[in-house]
Amino acid sequence: MMGKYGKLMAVVCLCALFLAGCGEAKVPDTVDKPSVAVDKEGQVIVWQVGLFDKAEYVLSELQAMASEEAGQFNSSVGKPAAVAVEKVEALEDGSGKVVVAYRFDGWESASDFLKESLFYGTVADAVLQGRTAGMNLKSVKDGADFPEDMLKQAQGSVLITDMKGNVYCPGKVTHISQGLTVNPDGSVDTLGAQGTACILYQ
Repeated sequence: MMGKYGKLMAVVCLCALFLAGCGEAKVPDTVDKPSVAVDKEGQVIVWQVGLFDKAEYVLSELQAMASEEAGQFNSSVGKPAAVAVEKVEALEDGSGKVVVAYRFDGWESASDFLKESLFYGTVADAVLQGRTAGMNLKSVKDGADFPEDMLKQAQGSVLITDMKGNVYCPGKVTHISQGLTVNPDGSVDTLGAQGTACILYQ
């Protein structure tokens, strides 16, 4: 009995670990291009990537500048955790690039802080706010057209943004707007977006 019970508990623990990982965007350990990721709780992480001139700046100064900007924004909106600097690091690939990662409490804070359009929520909420107007998507599976009237009736969530780079969603991407491509790791490349990017996922 103890042997069977032990095996059952092991299976339960493995299932719990598996389920705990579901719904999270699978972001690589090293992010080397502009990216945005959302999780199932609605938090947003944005990675800004640029060239870093070591002759003029030091990394600690960049960290301090980013943290100061985040603090000023939090004070202005009256929310101490609206944005936080997750990390500032120089890439070790010889490219001279530096990455600044910001964590936001939601898409609203991210949009306000970065001055870029970003929405993340259910299709119903997006339709209610008029964000799906003129959106024509295509199926990731077979490239079939998925016009606005079909999107309005769809189940699931959407991420709508004019940010350029890789987008990591907490679910399986099923439809994308024109010009977008799905990367091998499941993220979506928005660099070729024709207008505002729209991603539907389950």
